[in-house]
This record gives sequence, structure tokens and C-alpha cells, in this order.
Amino acid sequence: MSRRIISALHCCVAISIIFSYCSRAQAFTTSTSPSSSQPLAHLIRPFLTAPLYLKKGGTKKKKVKSNTITVNKLAYRNYEVLETLEVGISLVGTEVKSIRDGKMNIRDGFVKANKNGRSCTLMNVHIGKHNTAGEFFNHEERRPRNLLLHKQEARRLLQKTDRMPGMTIVPLKAYWNDGNKVKFEIGLCRGKNLRDKRQDIMARESKREESRMIKNFNYR
Repeated sequence: MSRRIISALHCCVAISIIFSYCSRAQAFTTSTSPSSSQPLAHLIRPFLTAPLYLKKGGTKKKKVKSNTITVNKLAYRNYEVLETLEVGISLVGTEVKSIRDGKMNIRDGFVKANKNGRSCTLMNVHIGKHNTAGEFFNHEERRPRNLLLHKQEARRLLQKTDRMPGMTIVPLKAYWNDGNKVKFEIGLCRGKNLRDKRQDIMARESKREESRMIKNFNYR
């Protein structure tokens, strides 16, 4: 039973006890002299005029809605992220509706810096077709999409990927910003070899074991 129901039952029992006490006192006063009813009335009056306090029931905490659309966990596993950058993206209406329905996958995506050094293009990112739109108005699922960033930033990314071997640009996360627009977090990454992956796995396992030991120690 909830706390409100229990509190209401307690109040009903208390009120019934008070009324029974009042009825007995009234019967006693009518049978006795008027002068003897004054002390009894003085004793009953506080019970009738006292305020009734009810315990407030607990309220459930609302879950904070996350603005994150999707996270590329495979990129953190296969690449070492050296630098991150927030960029916008050019989308059509059906793509935005499909993203709201959760039909975007950035796992196989990558960013291609154009040779002119003025823009970058997001490649191989899958956004499913919208269900209620016709075929003529729908979009291609893996079409190249232009990223919105400054010319200086695009030129810097092009220079780093050309001059440094083994460097690539990968989308790390997609999310909604405060203006309700889709933003991407892209990262300048370097590929990991098998040795680096093993070291990361060992570090993750050791951190997990430490957190487990701390939790057990605090529990005891």
C-alpha cells in the first residue's frame, strides 16, 4: 500500500476515535449538571480544533532527456582520437525525421576533406528512409553530405591528413544542440595496432576491477 493510503487510513481511525469520545462526553454532560460540563468541553475542544497534518507522498524524479543521437563506439576501439571538432551538417527534411525516429548509423562513416581545402564531406553514413514519405521525396540512404565548418578548419584537417601518414577523420558522435539542430563531433584519429588494443583492454579491465573492489569495500 502506498504512503498516501496508509496516512488516510490513520486519519480515518483518529477521527472515528475523536467522534466516539465526543459522543460519550456529550452523553455524560447531559446526564450531569451544567456546571460539570465545562471541564469536559475544555478537554474536547483541542481535539476538534487541532489542524490535521498529512505526510506528503514521495514524488518520482523525472529522467533527464539526453540530446545524444548515436555514438560511434567502434571508432574509440579501432582508433586513437587525437583531436575533436564540432561541426554542423546539411540535411533534407526526410533525413531529419528519420534521425528523430532513430534511423541513423555512423559506424561505417568517415569524413573526406576536399582537395580545394574549403569544405569536408561526410561519407558512408546510413540514414534510413522515412516511412510516410513517397519515393520521389525520399533521400538516398548513404549519400555524401556536406559538413558545415569554417574554411580554416577544413584546410587544417586537409593538411594534417595529407602530411601525417595513418591519419583519418571519423565521426564520433551525433547529437542535438540547444537550438534543436543536428551536430556532429568528428575526430582526427590514428589507427591502433593489435598491441595498442591489448593495452586498452588491460587498462579497462584493471579499472573495472578497482571500481568493483571499492564498491565491495563501501558496501561492507
